[in-house]
Amino acid sequence: MKYYLGVDAGGTHTRYTIFDTEGNQIESLERQSIHFMNVSYEKMLLELQEVRDVLETRDYSIDDMGVVFGLAGYGANAEVRKNIENQIYAVFPHAILMNDAMLAMTAALGKEDGVFVIAGTGSIAFRRLGCAEDRRGGFGYLVGDEGSAFWIGRKLLALFTKEADGRLPKTSLYTTIMERFNLKTAYDIIAVVNENNSRYRNWVAELSGLCAQCDAEHVQNVYREAGLELAELANSFELNGATNIAFGGSVLLKNELVRNTLVQNLNKHYNIVNNNKPAEYAAVVTFE
Repeated sequence: MKYYLGVDAGGTHTRYTIFDTEGNQIESLERQSIHFMNVSYEKMLLELQEVRDVLETRDYSIDDMGVVFGLAGYGANAEVRKNIENQIYAVFPHAILMNDAMLAMTAALGKEDGVFVIAGTGSIAFRRLGCAEDRRGGFGYLVGDEGSAFWIGRKLLALFTKEADGRLPKTSLYTTIMERFNLKTAYDIIAVVNENNSRYRNWVAELSGLCAQCDAEHVQNVYREAGLELAELANSFELNGATNIAFGGSVLLKNELVRNTLVQNLNKHYNIVNNNKPAEYAAVVTFE
């Protein structure tokens, strides 16, 4: 086996990264999301086949690679898992599949025990303890995903409506959203929602990064609340002494207010592990 292929298939995009047997990154492709809530299973299959074709034209032998997929939405629902497996195994028959959060956890903590909290488009926490694995959250944006980019974006939209009609003072949040969607009146946001319903989850999640610099207290409180929700996820695990914890996802890696709030409210037994490996590095760890 000369190479490892790690695939981080999140809710917004998919990264395909190739490593050599020493763990060095050789190259990486960023492609569209293959999340089953964003594309049909048929389109997922076509996208995977196209990626395989691209890699093979670059002289990579897929069948000789150690392939690991981390997939958003690959969770407890048996029917969804089966449908995802059918598409991936049709193109990458020897792939190892896991949730995208577990992929990132493996890259961050290796094969050691610990907890991993991820807040990207969605949110979830995993714990590994010996041969047992446990999880918190990950119920999806329609039910939970507290502290995630979508959760933040949805709350920011609610604040936008209050700023629009005077229930809150207008801030840069208002002007940012008006300019982002080229709105003539605030009520035009209703048409934006209806016209972009198929991409609703993604563009709402994008607001969490777009509006992060607004320093109004009621806006900053949304980010603080996100940090508290993520701390609650982590603290819901029963710990038996010192436990390693690592973080992943765009919200925790890019927003200091969310991350600092989480850290300040963590169980005192947690030992924070700084992670500088991409989630796709889990392919190297898995085959070590």
